[in-house]
Amino acid sequence: MISSYTLGIYPRSEELIEATRKHTSNLSSLFQKETKGYITQQKKAKLGYVSDPLLRWDDIFRPFSQLKSVKPAALNRIYEMNTFYRKLSFENGIASSGKIIKSNLAMSLLPKNRAVCMPEPYTFADRHLSSKHKNKDEFVLELAKMLHKEALTLVEAGFKLIQLVGPSIAYNNKINFNLVKEGLDILTRGVKAKTILHFYFGDVSKKIDRLLDLPVSGLGFDTTTTPISAIKKHSFSGKSLAIGLVNSYTTKIENKNKSISEINQIVSKTRPKEVFVSTNFDLEYIPKKFANEKILVLGEIARGVKDV
Repeated sequence: MISSYTLGIYPRSEELIEATRKHTSNLSSLFQKETKGYITQQKKAKLGYVSDPLLRWDDIFRPFSQLKSVKPAALNRIYEMNTFYRKLSFENGIASSGKIIKSNLAMSLLPKNRAVCMPEPYTFADRHLSSKHKNKDEFVLELAKMLHKEALTLVEAGFKLIQLVGPSIAYNNKINFNLVKEGLDILTRGVKAKTILHFYFGDVSKKIDRLLDLPVSGLGFDTTTTPISAIKKHSFSGKSLAIGLVNSYTTKIENKNKSISEINQIVSKTRPKEVFVSTNFDLEYIPKKFANEKILVLGEIARGVKDV
């Protein structure tokens, strides 16, 4: 059996969305109830790693708005999606205790096999602003130092797998891979957890050779944007491979047998050190009912794939 996990933010129910708009008196209890429900669903699906559904997070960067050096700026489109995130403006140096992410997780509800999601530094700098740093390179490296502190805190809190989301690496045609590598080297240094760098919102077929050189445990792919045929062309010897085959773009539930066959073929060609099955990106773009169904089928697919 291979392992499995979901990626990123989950959808809020209609009841929770309405309560959030009106800021009702039972809002906190609703967040807690739905968070517990999603964690229970992941356990029911027997996923290898269980994640906080991040229902309180408006976007993957928003918790960092709590830093004293940050001011919320304008809303900006999430790449080509019809949704938005709040840009953050770093007005001074990036000072952090390294406890932002942990303090925004339902720690008491998570089991020991816990995973967590955070942005990687290149994507973070690409999507936000800094009046303090003279150039993007400096901004990336300072963010990497901040995220390194976060990662160390999360490992101390028992997280076994850290998902580093890098959509800007996929989305942008021109990438400074030396800068990406330097940022990740800072972030992952001394971090005793598996680190999976996950790509979506763009095809990384032509970048995979360079991506395999990055200082992370493994790479994760959205197979709706990076074709399976491209992934198969590369050896993942010594690296972990996360296959984002469960599609968060659509409510259509995956065919279990077809998915198992596709993953077996990928594994036989790429020969990775370790294999994960995952969602291709955040489940938040589909209704709660379908998100729960996809969590269950994800577990079924993982249990059906041949071990490496």
